Amino acid sequence: MVNASLVLLYPTLLSVLSQSNYMIFPNEEGVPHLVLLDETELSAEEVNTLSTDLDTITFTLFTRYNPKKGQLLKLNDVNSIRNSDWDAKKPTIIVTHGWNSAGSSESCTLVRNAFIEVWNSNVIVVDWSKIADNVVYSSVAKSVPSVADHVAAFVNFLRSNGLKTTNLKIVGHSLGAHIAGLSARKVGNVAEVIALDPAKPMFEKKGPGGRVDKTDAQNVQAVHTCPGLLGLDISIGTSDFFANDGRHQPGCANDMFGSCAHGRSYQYYSESVTNSKGFLGTANNGAQAYMGGPTLDPKAKGTYNFKTRSSPPFALG
Repeated sequence: MVNASLVLLYPTLLSVLSQSNYMIFPNEEGVPHLVLLDETELSAEEVNTLSTDLDTITFTLFTRYNPKKGQLLKLNDVNSIRNSDWDAKKPTIIVTHGWNSAGSSESCTLVRNAFIEVWNSNVIVVDWSKIADNVVYSSVAKSVPSVADHVAAFVNFLRSNGLKTTNLKIVGHSLGAHIAGLSARKVGNVAEVIALDPAKPMFEKKGPGGRVDKTDAQNVQAVHTCPGLLGLDISIGTSDFFANDGRHQPGCANDMFGSCAHGRSYQYYSESVTNSKGFLGTANNGAQAYMGGPTLDPKAKGTYNFKTRSSPPFALG
C-alpha cells in the first residue's frame, strides 16, 4: 500500500524533479528509479562500450514447432537459418522490449505466445538486455538508434534469405517501440509497426527519424496507456489508440509511477491478437475501428479512445 502522505506530495515531487531534469521511471517489474534526462551526446567511452555491446543482441526464433524453446538466429550466419524452423513463406513478427528489461519479459512473451496461437508464423524476439539493463536511462535512450540499426541489419539479412518485408510486422514496447519504428524506417516497406506505449522521456521533442512515426512503415499503430508520464501523449502513428481516457488504467491501483499502466499496452495488444471480441475504439467524430488484432484494422486512421475491463480478459468489444 502506498503511503497516503506520499500520494499527496507526489505532484509537488514531480514538479521539483522536472525542473531539475530528473524523473522517476519504473522498470518492468515496477521498481522505481530516479533518472537524469541527460541530452548530451554519449561519451567516447560510452560509444566504445555500445559498439561492443551491439554484438550481444540476440535474435531468437519461436514457431509452432518450437513455441517455448527458441532457436538462435545469428546475423550473417546462413547456417543458423538453415538449421532452424524459419520459413520465409510464413508471416514474420519481430518483437522487442524496453529499458531495464529483456526478451524473457512479458512485453515479449505475451506477444510471442499470442501470435504463435493464432498464426503459423515466425516470431523473433530481439533481446538487447546487455544495453537496456543500465540504471542510467539516458544512456540507454541514446543507444536506441544504434540498436535499431542493428535490428535493421538483421532484417536485411533475413530479406536476403527470402523474407518479404510486406509480410513483416515489428512490435516494440516503450524504448522498444522507437527501436521498432526506426529499424522499420531504415529497412523500408515494412508492413506494420506496433508501438506499445512508446517512451516519452527524451523522445517527446524528436520528430520523424528520431522516434517512431507514421512514416516508418506502411501502417504504424501506437497504443497509449500511460500518456504524458512514461509514454508519449501525442498522436504519432497512422492510428493512435488511447486507452481509458488517460494514463490511469482500470485495475492499476496506486500506480503512482505508472508502471502498471505502461505495461497494460502489451497486455491489451497481445489480447487483441487472440480475443475475437476485440478492442473497439471511437474517434472524436464518431468513427470506429479496432485496436491491434493479428492484422491491423485497415479502417484505423487517426486517433481513437477505447475502454477496457480492469482485469483479463480486458476486451469489451
